[in-house]
Amino acid sequence: MSEFLSDEEQISRFKAWWDENGVSLIVGVGVAVAVIVGWRFYDNANQEAMELGSKSYAEFKEAVASDRQMVADKIRQEFAGSSYHVLVAMTQASEAAKTGDLQSAAGLFEESIDAGGSTLLGDLARLRLAKVEYALDRKQAALATLSAISNDGYRSWALESQGDIYFAMGQIEQAHAAYTGAAQSMNEGDERPLLNIKVENTAPFNGEFVDFTSDLDQALEAAETSLAQDSESETVEDE
Repeated sequence: MSEFLSDEEQISRFKAWWDENGVSLIVGVGVAVAVIVGWRFYDNANQEAMELGSKSYAEFKEAVASDRQMVADKIRQEFAGSSYHVLVAMTQASEAAKTGDLQSAAGLFEESIDAGGSTLLGDLARLRLAKVEYALDRKQAALATLSAISNDGYRSWALESQGDIYFAMGQIEQAHAAYTGAAQSMNEGDERPLLNIKVENTAPFNGEFVDFTSDLDQALEAAETSLAQDSESETVEDE
């Protein structure tokens, strides 16, 4: 007996296989083609949207005061939830804060957070919102806002800010815990001398957490002076 099937047997078996699997194969190929075409269409559309968003944001940055709000509203409508939406709201929030309109600044930072979600931009907006909330004497709200920050790039700064709020409230143990967490969350190679001072000056003394406000203020002032002197020395050496 031949080890190979005859042409007739091969054709017969192929027909039987096709009857069982042909439709599924066609459907599978069709789906694959549709996915590829759809992805390319989406990718092209997404690229076009990014370019339009970038152009609109550039117009916003360059617009004169009388036209700026109109351009901002256009970005909100046409690019809602995009990074350009976040940047526009954050820019307007910062401008409001500079003029002392903290209520408007808080609302605009909240809009930035809603648009940015859990992205880095969203967390940057949370950091800034917390500062405004603290200035409005909404300390608990500021602590909650900082607790919602999840990205590693801002987590350490969020914890340090929490420590500052706890310290201002006289809750030294909580402040020390937050400062310690901030120090442990720093990226490798980062140097934050002032944070180290905060950790040391809120550490327990004889097993108790004591408010060393004056000592901490003096330490911070000394650290700032030292940093300034180091900077001046480096400038002189460069010259």
